[in-house]
Amino acid sequence: MTAPAPVPPPPATPPAPAAGARAPSRWVAPLVAALVAAGAGLGIGWLLWVGPGGAASGTGLDDAAADAAGACEAWERVPALSKVFGDDDNASEAFYNRAGGAAALAHSAAKSDSRYEALDKALQDITRRLQTFDVKGAGAVAAHEKVSTLCAGLDS
Repeated sequence: MTAPAPVPPPPATPPAPAAGARAPSRWVAPLVAALVAAGAGLGIGWLLWVGPGGAASGTGLDDAAADAAGACEAWERVPALSKVFGDDDNASEAFYNRAGGAAALAHSAAKSDSRYEALDKALQDITRRLQTFDVKGAGAVAAHEKVSTLCAGLDS
């Protein structure tokens, strides 16, 4: 039997990285810093836009009043139900999503505080009407006015 060959010594200098390859640490830190800065900027911008006196600027996880106010703020930007499904697909989608968002917020408010159950039920009726395309006629007009009236009562 022959003796195994000795292991060669390590090179004096480490091998150079392949041409054109970058170390990932060169761009990860600046990218993370940029994302954090952008998020902070958006948050500060939102706070300045809403302001501390904004109805939906409540704090706390169980702030039902802020949820109800947010529902009504979204609802203010929903036109008559007969106009939700119009010729402009982008506007129609925005109106539909605002109505759905208002319904979701009202439902959250009602789960935390029973004073908002009427608003929740009225917006659930709106959601049902939108899902079944029952958006024309006196019933649809009355449903829209009911939510608007309930929202106006929250401001008082």
